Amino acid sequence: MGNVTSASTEESGPEPTPKQVTMVFKALKKEFEHSSAMWQVRDKEQLMMKLRTRFQKECPSAMGAPTIDSDIAASIGRTKLVRINRVGATHRHSNRAEVVAKLEFTNPGLSVKDRIAIAMLEDAEANGLVTPGLTTIVDVTSGNTGIAWGMVAAAKGYQTIQVIPESFSMERRALMLALGVEVVVTPAALGLGGALKKYQEILDILGDRGFAPRQFDNPANVQAHFTTTGPEIWEQCEGKIDAIVTGYGTGGSISGITSYLRKKNPNFIAIAVEPLDTSLLHGDDPKPHALQGLSPPFIPTNAKVELFDEVIRCSTKDALDTAKELAEMEGIAAGISAGANVWAACQVAERPEMEGKRIVTILPSAAERYLSTNLYADLMDQAKNLDIARVDDSVEVKDVMQRNLTSLQEDGTKFRPNFHIT
Repeated sequence: MGNVTSASTEESGPEPTPKQVTMVFKALKKEFEHSSAMWQVRDKEQLMMKLRTRFQKECPSAMGAPTIDSDIAASIGRTKLVRINRVGATHRHSNRAEVVAKLEFTNPGLSVKDRIAIAMLEDAEANGLVTPGLTTIVDVTSGNTGIAWGMVAAAKGYQTIQVIPESFSMERRALMLALGVEVVVTPAALGLGGALKKYQEILDILGDRGFAPRQFDNPANVQAHFTTTGPEIWEQCEGKIDAIVTGYGTGGSISGITSYLRKKNPNFIAIAVEPLDTSLLHGDDPKPHALQGLSPPFIPTNAKVELFDEVIRCSTKDALDTAKELAEMEGIAAGISAGANVWAACQVAERPEMEGKRIVTILPSAAERYLSTNLYADLMDQAKNLDIARVDDSVEVKDVMQRNLTSLQEDGTKFRPNFHIT
């Protein structure tokens, strides 16, 4: 799209004036009437996305959601999309594909699972399956969905019990507890099978008072990404998006996003990421692996494998190394599965047939949930053992750090007439 001439928002202050808004609309109208971009618009939805995106760039305070959400759950979604610039760059050619990452750890619960928790709860409420104050939500989790349930349940007035195998990080347990979740930990040796048995036992005890979201086969999971994540990516890329490369846990994200984007671009490619140690779609038998949150020991119903074009297997080392590179080279502190996703996306970006194309990947959760794992356990030890610096008592601290009430009075500070301390 060509340049749009308009008054600067910086010159006129944060609030656009009526004249400025009129100028922007005139410029947009002229651009769409006289540029070839008008004829590249495939449908009305894309036209509106282009208009809104451009208008937001010109007058950022004039559009968008209300600034005050009704509760924390209402702030889920609308996450940023950023370009990956440096990870693996030393081995890349200048004509490689562009890799962009959806920062799902910027959701209020710090993971992609926020989207499905609110979607499954709203679907259950619409179908009369749950009642605030009476229903207890029970699920099996590797941690991120459990944290999302804790956040959403607290905001909406529900109790929740989350069952987690002990092999998952301690940080996840602590965050669930902080959100009021009743956390039930099952033996690591029993894996997901043991967690599922305990989950069923709890549901049997609760009877009609318990609600099982069944995240692995609940259609609302896939629908959440079809109605939110997919459209967000389409709009953020202004309709130029060619492939997704991402792992699956429940399968909801890759399936919902692909379903939406392939509707817009029939040539859209979907590549799933699995652990090298145990790739079920490769025919491997299920066994424990270190890529927390990816690839359960079965293929979930919500993993619509008929949509996949390929599966890339990622080693634990490549996932860990890439996650660390993301933090050190891009300033993006994300988890182990994010490392796997970016590593795989970068492999695809190197292929000759991907030249000039754009690949999206998902960064599901933040690094803070992995500090006790093999991703950052060494740094935790290093942090604990940092030398305590010697402080020179003769150094005089200057300027504002020495301000107090006496110095404010001496400087002639004038307090407001009704200023008081309670």
